[in-house]
Amino acid sequence: LTMGNGASTTEDEQQEEVAITEDSGVYLSEDLQAKVLADFQSKHLRDEWENRQRTILAASNERVARDEQRRVELEQQLGAWRAQNESTQSQLDTKIDGLNARFADIAVEVQHDAAQIENKIGAGPKFSQGDNCLNARAQVTACLKDSDSIRKCDGFVDILENCAKKAVVSN
Repeated sequence: LTMGNGASTTEDEQQEEVAITEDSGVYLSEDLQAKVLADFQSKHLRDEWENRQRTILAASNERVARDEQRRVELEQQLGAWRAQNESTQSQLDTKIDGLNARFADIAVEVQHDAAQIENKIGAGPKFSQGDNCLNARAQVTACLKDSDSIRKCDGFVDILENCAKKAVVSN
């Protein structure tokens, strides 16, 4: 206690005044404050997570839509390519059939013309199955096999050529 003319106040009175001023507001226990804070943070995190999921889903949906559009475009291109391929194959088949028919017609004509020429001229020369120029052929073959230059075999080639002319003229 303080002695004197001033107002005396004790420590208990000061604590009581502090308690009165503190009691004038709303106070939450520490556990309740922690729970409110956790709920707020949890709600904030949940909102952030939902926003992130929406963003991911939107990007995924856009990608799926682009992929689907590209698939449709590719299917259209494939259909156009198949139609063009079918048309080209049809044209080629027609050309091949025409050429085969033309070849068959020309082969028949050549056979017919050859038969007519044979009838006009008679049968061509008949060569015997014997040893026509066998020695000359063997010499040319041996020379070509052993020689590194074709020019070295010119003499043997001339002999073979003369032999072949004699065989044709004599028959």
